[in-house]
Amino acid sequence: MASTIEAQSLGTKYVLDAAAMDRIRGVLRAGGLLVYPTDTAYGLGADPFQPAAVERLYEVKGRPRDEPVSIAVADLAEVFHFGERTPLAEAFCAKNLPGPFTVVLRATRHAPRSIVSKGDGIAVRIPNHPIPRLLAKAYGPVTATSANRHGQPSPETCAAAREQLGDRVGLYLDGGPTSLGGESTVVDLTGPRPKILPPRCGGRG
Repeated sequence: MASTIEAQSLGTKYVLDAAAMDRIRGVLRAGGLLVYPTDTAYGLGADPFQPAAVERLYEVKGRPRDEPVSIAVADLAEVFHFGERTPLAEAFCAKNLPGPFTVVLRATRHAPRSIVSKGDGIAVRIPNHPIPRLLAKAYGPVTATSANRHGQPSPETCAAAREQLGDRVGLYLDGGPTSLGGESTVVDLTGPRPKILPPRCGGRG
């Protein structure tokens, strides 16, 4: 049975001790999957630089392979490390991130190719929640698709994610109910103005 780590809440912050972080790193380095909280839905994390881990994520979710998934990163510098910096993207991200948005940018040469779309786009998030940002700082970017079976409701609690994914996930990280629920809004910033996309275009679901 997949184990669960309880993240200790300290107001708006969460504490993960060294042993917990070692377990999380171990799962991700081994190509495993991690369920973790964000500001919207619980996310399903894999190392995006391991193509086999990304394939495993698609299998577990039952998600069509032509629907790219997003990544969670720690800060704006990382957004523009993996996605192309433009005046539009810089202004939008400075105003709205961290927050419940997934931005689609042109992928840079640093982007993990396993999650880059056929149109050379990459979907990136900075959730307004300390845990995914902590994970990204301590390990590196992780995938940020919702921790559900494709077409099923996005889970707002760790228990709801476990009901859908069960032991197909290596580790669950329980941070309590998400603050916003629902899903992030996907915004395409590759054109002359922001364009809101349907969920499947930005890596949710």
